[in-house]
Amino acid sequence: MDEANDLRHWAESPVPPEEIKRVYHPHSKHDPVFQSFDDYVASNIGERLAPIDDQPWRPFRSQLDFEVAEFCENNMLNKDSTESLISLIWRCTRDPTQFTLVDQHELDKLWDLASHKCVPFEKGLMTIKYKDENKEFDTYTRPLWDWVRSLVQDPGLAPCFVWDAEKVYKFNGESYVRFYHEPWTANAFWAAQSALPDDPAAKPVCLSVYADKSKLSSFGTQKAYAVIARVANVPISIRNSVRFGGGQVVGHQPIVKDDPQENGKAAFTNFKNIVWHNAFYKLLESLVLPSKVGDWTICGDGITRWLWPLILILAADYEEACVMALIRGLQGLYPCPICFVPWNEQSDLSTEHPRRTGLESQQILEEARAKRTVTEREELLKQNGLRDVDNVFWKIGNTDPHEAISYDPLHADDGGFWGDHLFAQFKARITEQGRAATVKIDTQMSKFPRWRGLNHFETIMNTSFNDGSKHEDIAKTMLFVAHNVLVDEPGLLLLQALRSYLEIRISLGFEVHTSETIAAGKTEILTLDSEYIEACERTNPGEKSWNFPKFHARRHAFEDIENKGASRNFGTKTSESMHGAIRKTYHRLTNFKDVTPQLVKHDHRRTVATFIRDQLNALEEDADEGSEDLEPTVLSNIEVGSKLASLSFEAIEQAMDLDPAFQRFRIRFGDFVSDFLPAYGYSLPNGKRIRFDSQEKIVPFQFLKVHYESLSSWTSTADYLRCNPKFHGHPRYDAVLVKTTNEPFFAQLIYMFSCTVEERLHPFALVLPLDAPTGRMGKKDKALRFHRVHAKPRRNSEFISVHSVIRGALLAPDFDKPGEFIVVDIADGDISLRLKTLYPGRHIA
Repeated sequence: MDEANDLRHWAESPVPPEEIKRVYHPHSKHDPVFQSFDDYVASNIGERLAPIDDQPWRPFRSQLDFEVAEFCENNMLNKDSTESLISLIWRCTRDPTQFTLVDQHELDKLWDLASHKCVPFEKGLMTIKYKDENKEFDTYTRPLWDWVRSLVQDPGLAPCFVWDAEKVYKFNGESYVRFYHEPWTANAFWAAQSALPDDPAAKPVCLSVYADKSKLSSFGTQKAYAVIARVANVPISIRNSVRFGGGQVVGHQPIVKDDPQENGKAAFTNFKNIVWHNAFYKLLESLVLPSKVGDWTICGDGITRWLWPLILILAADYEEACVMALIRGLQGLYPCPICFVPWNEQSDLSTEHPRRTGLESQQILEEARAKRTVTEREELLKQNGLRDVDNVFWKIGNTDPHEAISYDPLHADDGGFWGDHLFAQFKARITEQGRAATVKIDTQMSKFPRWRGLNHFETIMNTSFNDGSKHEDIAKTMLFVAHNVLVDEPGLLLLQALRSYLEIRISLGFEVHTSETIAAGKTEILTLDSEYIEACERTNPGEKSWNFPKFHARRHAFEDIENKGASRNFGTKTSESMHGAIRKTYHRLTNFKDVTPQLVKHDHRRTVATFIRDQLNALEEDADEGSEDLEPTVLSNIEVGSKLASLSFEAIEQAMDLDPAFQRFRIRFGDFVSDFLPAYGYSLPNGKRIRFDSQEKIVPFQFLKVHYESLSSWTSTADYLRCNPKFHGHPRYDAVLVKTTNEPFFAQLIYMFSCTVEERLHPFALVLPLDAPTGRMGKKDKALRFHRVHAKPRRNSEFISVHSVIRGALLAPDFDKPGEFIVVDIADGDISLRLKTLYPGRHIA
């Protein structure tokens, strides 16, 4: 039975099927597995085992010695500060037997002794000729295969490794739908295993590699060029963490100094690319042989496997991707490192162009070098957008740089299409309308509700931003603060483009994709292309060219998800954040001269410290699990906090006498509880309806944490909600989505409290339902796909059990219509999917 028939058989079975089906790669010789959703999620956590070493702090003489050394390194204390700290500890300690460090010199010696715990950096010297002059460059690399083997052979990490590609399906009530999240659930991992010998022992080791320069000094005169690697066979929770086994700096690329007399010349540009690829070979050299013949390795679980390394993902911004692919970039006839899109057709996302391949690029280069003249050689390379340089990635088996290069939302979207282009268009359109419009945008932005994880801005029109995460949040809020300012046709077109862009951006951020969400994302990309670009050309012909690589790049975004899993597997955001530690090291721990060796030294120390710290934590966790004093605690979906002093019903009604929401508070609450308790299986006291005495007390609270399973990640997440008029100086009455026996509704929190009924404590909330009629959906709301809600009068407030809250909701006020709100459905992936499910008609372009 083939796979399609097999899935159909299970879907049509009279016995309800298990939710998850896992189809393993044929080379694994594993039969398909069916399991519950909860069991599947638990199996992908990848918990580590306790370390074998019961004294992982060695060669430090005690754990306390290591922790002091770790503190100094993590806080980047320089020599003088470290000496002062050690001196103070010696003066303060009462039991010097547990602290034996003498001075900074001894500490340095201990770090050197501990360096063997992790694969160290190796220094090399590289000579490249340019214009008959030999140029020398130092290289600093961890031999990549040695580094990979150190992870593969770690017993603590062994349970986290996934060795076989699989296609995973979730039953949606009618059929099995394939989904993608980790790299091994996507197509490229499957193809990699297909290229290996048909032997159950042959396993791919898939690597993700990132490289980029970062400015160290204020004026950019000092730079670092870090290379960060990850093993894609472990779960994302480990791969993108700071723990051992997560992303690690594995090399520092040499930087060719700019030469005003040579900059821009083809020969000098080729020279810089030659330096880059020759230096990268120092890092990859140890991979060459095992990538072509495999390497029999005893792994951390004691099983011998035939391992085949390959580079699955290259994470980089556009400029670095051009270097990795050795294409000519912005000035080339074919500026995409992935496909042969002509430079003047980059705005057309509906056309599929031939894909570049490493083999074809290599053949073109060989053909060009066989030409008789330099002019003929250059012409052939120019016609294919390639450079006359050997690509280091051609040396690694089963690795194609054009396939490994990946879409990068941080640079292509947040700081690219939005930050450099759409945002500029918004500012220009708003400025054209005069000072009043500019002030209105900034005023409404400052009044936009605060939300956890979302940057809040007081002003944006006259402020520049370099932070990609800030650009991402400005884009999310701009739609809701500009819709009543940009009201003409060009303005509405711009807002429609932003809505389409946000739909794509939020979809790209899903941590779990299905074949359905991928199809919807591809459709949205064409919507942005066809509707907005054509409309711009019609209303303002020639005003803006959309033929640039960061616009075209989204053509490959969802292909990358199909091939490599969720975008967080291949984006640069996590690796970019590691530049902060490098910059701090430069400023605090170097003498600002010949900085790369100093950066390498301290990076390795932090790696060793992380390795030891992980082992210590695992030992402590193992000890805790054996403790008889710890009892498991069953938590509900909510947590409450910021409790206030208890109040009587009489005191509440007197304090809130002028607020219609609190009218007949005690009596209405008694009626609610009398209906609520039987509906949820609780008996009424003496079988009678509840009547609270005016002196009975409740306990108000102002903070609510709601746990829920995210539809976009299939993991537990939480919203942090407040009911506090003095939060950050602004009124903060957050909104929630409330489940009922019918359709869920949005409501604004007015008051939260707990009350004891029959010796059982129950949490409740007084809310203002936001389900008043909003009338027919207007043209603008349809165009911008707004979900509008309207508050009922305050006197129509209702009581709910806090347990009925599904999740929090960010609502943007319609500043021109008091009492009306627009649901910010692009705040996160979960709310986006929930609204599409609840109200599909309102979310169709």
